Amino acid sequence: MIETILTFYIFVIMSAITKIHIYWMGGGVWPGTDKNDLINKVLGQGDVFPSLLSCIFVIIVFILMALFPLISYFKIDLGLINNYIEYFYLFFASILLLRSALVFIPNIENKVHKLFIIYNTKYYSPLCFSLFISYFVLYLKY
Repeated sequence: MIETILTFYIFVIMSAITKIHIYWMGGGVWPGTDKNDLINKVLGQGDVFPSLLSCIFVIIVFILMALFPLISYFKIDLGLINNYIEYFYLFFASILLLRSALVFIPNIENKVHKLFIIYNTKYYSPLCFSLFISYFVLYLKY
């Protein structure tokens, strides 16, 4: 039961995050009001949005992160990869734990825009932590 809930939670959230990144790649600026505001809120610093290739790479990784729990849940045969499924769960969980811990890095306030700190504390870190817990529980259940 918990595996089902967590699998579909991850799929829905990671799919939504993927769609937001596709929207940004296409020139969208939400939650910002313009490109610079978007960079301040999402990236934290700089004045150049990531390249098309960088955006495509992130989107592909997020698609894999969204689909992987479904593939595992429905026991789709992936050949040799099936022997390492638990490590993929652990790897994804580790990435998300590190991302959620970004809020605790000392002196980060001096290196990034204040809007990023606000958004990171309110939205990004808690969301990443919930995804970390989900992947980690699936790792433990596997």
